[in-house]
Amino acid sequence: MTEFVLRCNYRLSLNLSHRNLLLTFLFFLSCCLGLRAQLVIKSPINNQVLQRDKSGFAEISVTAYAYVPYESIEAKLTPIQGNIAEIKSLSFSKSQIDQGFLTATFEAKTGWYELQLTGYAANGTVDISAASRVGIGEVFLVAGNSNAMGLPDLGSKNSSDQVVTFNAINKFLNADNITVAPDEPMQAPQFAPIKAKDYIFPSGETSWYWAELGDMLNKKLNTPVLFLNSAWAAANSENYRDGASGKDAFNVYVGKFWPNRQPYTNIINTVRYLNSSLGLRAILWSHGENDAQQGVTEENYFNNIRTLITNSRRDTGKDIPWIIARNSASSTLPKPYVPVITAQNRIISLDSFNTYAGPNLDTVQMPRPQQGHFENIAGGVQGLTLAASAWNRILTDSLMDEITPLQPSYAIHTGVTPFQVFPGASFTLPFDLTGLPASLLSLQAELLDSAGRFVAIVGAGNQTPLKIQIPQEIKNGQYRIRLTGLNPVLTGSVSDHFSVSSAYTEVDFINKLTARTVDNKTHLAWLIAAVPGLKQIVIQVNNDGESFSDIKTFDPDNETNSQIFSHIDENDIKTSSFYRLKLEYENGEVGYSAVYSIFREGSPANLVIFPNPVTKQYFYFRADEDIKLVKCALFDARGNEHPIRVSDNEIVGLVRVEPAHPLPSGNYFLKVITESGVIGQTVLFY
Repeated sequence: MTEFVLRCNYRLSLNLSHRNLLLTFLFFLSCCLGLRAQLVIKSPINNQVLQRDKSGFAEISVTAYAYVPYESIEAKLTPIQGNIAEIKSLSFSKSQIDQGFLTATFEAKTGWYELQLTGYAANGTVDISAASRVGIGEVFLVAGNSNAMGLPDLGSKNSSDQVVTFNAINKFLNADNITVAPDEPMQAPQFAPIKAKDYIFPSGETSWYWAELGDMLNKKLNTPVLFLNSAWAAANSENYRDGASGKDAFNVYVGKFWPNRQPYTNIINTVRYLNSSLGLRAILWSHGENDAQQGVTEENYFNNIRTLITNSRRDTGKDIPWIIARNSASSTLPKPYVPVITAQNRIISLDSFNTYAGPNLDTVQMPRPQQGHFENIAGGVQGLTLAASAWNRILTDSLMDEITPLQPSYAIHTGVTPFQVFPGASFTLPFDLTGLPASLLSLQAELLDSAGRFVAIVGAGNQTPLKIQIPQEIKNGQYRIRLTGLNPVLTGSVSDHFSVSSAYTEVDFINKLTARTVDNKTHLAWLIAAVPGLKQIVIQVNNDGESFSDIKTFDPDNETNSQIFSHIDENDIKTSSFYRLKLEYENGEVGYSAVYSIFREGSPANLVIFPNPVTKQYFYFRADEDIKLVKCALFDARGNEHPIRVSDNEIVGLVRVEPAHPLPSGNYFLKVITESGVIGQTVLFY
């Protein structure tokens, strides 16, 4: 018999006589037992590339969560895609397995790998989780002006799967025609091979010629490649100097200031929030046409860019290598502008300044197309390809041997969060560091939304567990936490999602429930976040719809760490069972977890309303994970729409619909819009 699991995010009293309705309509599919992921890798993420050192090696820091009590868990790093490196493996300690919080480090050499975690349970169950592609290779940050940033529809090409980026931007054009990007912690990335029309985070507007360059480097150096692009249209050397000096820069073409010290801030924050954990070979600087057109003097360009480079190292805390292209010619100034070229050569030649000679781009596609930028012209000159080739000729093995790249000196592993909290709530979050004692570091906890965008700073310190304070004024929704080291900034892994809702009054510390049926026995496991002052945990069960009874007591050890608790219910019961945890605290307070229900009978079809008729001014419908809801709307018989509150956090797997105002008895019509179509049905309110 197939069984199903339900997590109800509200509390049931000991007397369930008024809850019998629950037994009749909460028989739904939350998730198929045995199909739910029991091991989750949080770091590294798929398609991530880490910067190798001069010998071709880098460290892969692993953060993962386990939701059931395994006997053992093994991690294996397997070379893929022609990589002939050796397979590496390790086993996690019992203490990490008991906490459900796993951390490890692999040293690996150039190439692509699959990271696989395998958990072995006492009942013979084997669970596997994998990050299918993680690379050790070359990481570059592009900076400069629009001819480095890239423009659409000028012949950009796709890359192979050997070249990746983060397809997003953090900027927009405001009503005053000024580009605006924030000065805040950057969002958590996702990586994929570059498509021609992709963005290259944070500022790049197409693949430009960087995708082509990446493929050239891959073929020459046999290495994965990752690009980030902070270049900024219309930015001259004075703009970069002003931003590096703490002032907003003036856009001479629009006659207004860019806010937030842009474009300098995007360079700094990219290094802080992405390259800090990825590493970086060098900043590829392609710039100079604007200054040449404006007749800048040699001394001014030299001083401006030297200030930019010097202050960027101060503000990131990292001695960033810069590779500087010689660049000054344009469609309006077709010959090299000597003052800019001479200044660029002087910067390259500065003693012990960690700057290197890039290509001479003034020789590429001259005369330039009328639109002023490189272009792959159909049936004509392939300017983007030529620019990529110019960089490729410079980026040789010998230059790589000369440049010492940046690599993370330590790693931050973000621990297990509660499942749900309310605005203004506080809790503690464990973490782990590898490569550095916590006493030498200051951390901040950054609250990210479901898309990984920064929301607020919610904690600071260097002691584990770290106190987290959720803002009082925060929107309901799904959030995650990233721990970030300061001075210099280095980002850690990102936590599981957790819910924040003003409907909650307590913190639900149960991060995850899992349940399996083996030989007609129900195997239950709870991963619990750190709970200060917790004295005792009692598992309780209800099999008759009337009352809970104690079935097992635990003495917890999760004051400062997460912990897994488990129970095997050997009762061969044919009807539904309801489980919860009773939490007894040192101060005498008692709390109850959400109720978890195992249903052994059928379940309603997706998107079918129940109970119907409605007697309590709210109803539910099931929506499996593969159903993507767009909108729900409720109408009366006259076609008037009534405002509703829609939530999928009340009961996992169900969508709860409640009118914003009490409705009179009668027939109503619910319209549910999903990505697959529209479904409507009548609902009767009593």
